[in-house]
Amino acid sequence: MISLSVIVCSIVQLASSASCPQSIPTVSVVPRCPSNEKEWISAAKRKNCSALENCQTCSKDRSFVYHCVLNKNATELVEVCAPIWYMSDQMCYRHIKFSTASQSEKGEHTTFVMTVIIAVLVILVILVISLLIFIRINWKKNNNSIKPRCEKIAENVYELDELIIESKDDSKEIEKISLDTTRKDVVEEVANFVTMSGKNILCSLKNVVTIRDLREKLSEKESVPLKCLLVVDKENGVLYQDATVFEPCKKERYTLMVGNTNRTQGFKEDGNVHTDVISNKQISHGKCQMCCGHFTVPETLFDWVKDKLPGSGDVELQCPRCSDVWEEEELVKKCNMSEDEKLFLNCVLEVNEKTKKMKQ
Repeated sequence: MISLSVIVCSIVQLASSASCPQSIPTVSVVPRCPSNEKEWISAAKRKNCSALENCQTCSKDRSFVYHCVLNKNATELVEVCAPIWYMSDQMCYRHIKFSTASQSEKGEHTTFVMTVIIAVLVILVILVISLLIFIRINWKKNNNSIKPRCEKIAENVYELDELIIESKDDSKEIEKISLDTTRKDVVEEVANFVTMSGKNILCSLKNVVTIRDLREKLSEKESVPLKCLLVVDKENGVLYQDATVFEPCKKERYTLMVGNTNRTQGFKEDGNVHTDVISNKQISHGKCQMCCGHFTVPETLFDWVKDKLPGSGDVELQCPRCSDVWEEEELVKKCNMSEDEKLFLNCVLEVNEKTKKMKQ
């Protein structure tokens, strides 16, 4: 009980340690104070306050001893060497009560301020999200309502007896599609797109907002897998991303590239398992060997070419493992490229060559 009383009442002594310079270097934060006489003696011996007895100027008698007390704000326990200060009445108690109350009020004030700040931030986030949703909805409405009519529109089906389009077979025979003339109010925007190899494909632009929408319509109309039908800008040698907004007024910038649906056709199997030099996966079939001796898969190789060359300014590709150059002719052969893909690769390399010369 005596030691606990000393712990509580010594807080004022610690607060006054600034008047005793020799006490300041001895202050150290501890998780707990001694709880009995044995622990107190052990802690005092470890602190060794008696070593400073002769050089301290804070007390004349031998009262420069070990203390374990609360800090000024009563938030931590500290050990310190300092003179003994005997106190009476309830002065120590009042000091502790006042400090604790101030700390509590400060904590409550801080909590209130933080709560208000968090509430304001949440409200701002909700308002921003609501505003973005509102803008998005209105943008879509406006985009659909004021979409430019850059292509000839069939305003009256009675004016269109038939549309002539190219068939899908290699002979490119012309077939006629008769329109249903029973509906009088049909208004639909139609555009003609050209592939890299010169084939014309007529497609409705209804509900087409992005490049992805256009690819899906053309894929369904031509019965070509979506991954094998890409939209490119052959003049600049770049691929359009799916999220790009489709601009009907600038239709001439869009060229179609129809790819090979079976790239592994014609490759011989050796029955061995190899590591794909690009994807690092184990491959046992449908693989091709590059000039440097490493193996890959035609589809993986084509995706890598498509990712690395367009818009990069590079005029050649190197093996990712041994840095041997893979020439254009080898890439065309090992990717088993379609005619459209060959033509686009050539456009890409020409654009990259020009870009490279301009940088030199």
